[in-house]
Amino acid sequence: MNLVLLCKRHNHRKVLEILSALRAQNLEVRGVVALEARAALPSFKELVRKLYSRRLASAQARKRAAENAPNARLRANGKAAHIGAFNTNGHAALRFSAKPEAPLAIPSLYKTVDDYTRAHNIPLVAVPDLNGKACVAALQKFQTDLLILGGTPIIRAHVLQLPRVGTLNVHMAWLPGVRGMNVAEWSVYTHAPVAVTVHFVDAGVDTGAVLYREQIDIAERRSIAAMRQKLSFEQHRVLARAVRLFVDQQLQPEPQVREAGKQYYLMHERLKQVVERKLREKEYK
Repeated sequence: MNLVLLCKRHNHRKVLEILSALRAQNLEVRGVVALEARAALPSFKELVRKLYSRRLASAQARKRAAENAPNARLRANGKAAHIGAFNTNGHAALRFSAKPEAPLAIPSLYKTVDDYTRAHNIPLVAVPDLNGKACVAALQKFQTDLLILGGTPIIRAHVLQLPRVGTLNVHMAWLPGVRGMNVAEWSVYTHAPVAVTVHFVDAGVDTGAVLYREQIDIAERRSIAAMRQKLSFEQHRVLARAVRLFVDQQLQPEPQVREAGKQYYLMHERLKQVVERKLREKEYK
């Protein structure tokens, strides 16, 4: 079965983790089709996130101004937790700071996607548009059976229909329960399993047939950043394991019931604070 990875050429860490995980499962990649960095245009999701980040930065600036006011200097000397932050309505809020957790191990022999593909004789085709003619031609040239998405913009139907078997994506939540954006955070907030799902891609949003799911232990991860770091790393291991089992005909895709899940969107900062507390106090499923 010809496996082809579709990715962004400049997203070195993610792509290296995927390629290394596939290799650990003795899976050979027929080729890599990568979006050139200079042609990478922001997706709608990225534009929304940028706008949200700007609004959040403005709110945080107002917080800092409030914190520096004489009547807001209520702090716990030398302790991790301290009071003194204010939300956008001017009400006092509890703010926690913690020591950064050690990063998870990632492949260290290679620094770039180009380094890896050259070392393992994997053809790398750089294209200006993952939905364009050059990408279509590359996928046809590789005689793609199974296409694996490795952090891409939205891929259109005419590309998704090219692989003989289908296109796989990995999702940082349990499908069909939690679809959409900020799904790891929403999983904690709604007490859904913190998990990773490998699924086939269709025209919907995270609605394709489920191939494999695995619940992830985040007991030692006490913040959103730490949780997402672990899930980001583990999802590539889970993806490679699912592909191995599928190639060995030990897995069969299970169609989703659309009504069984819910679509989630960008999580508000106040709800993220609730998630941070749940993680810190282990109040999750």
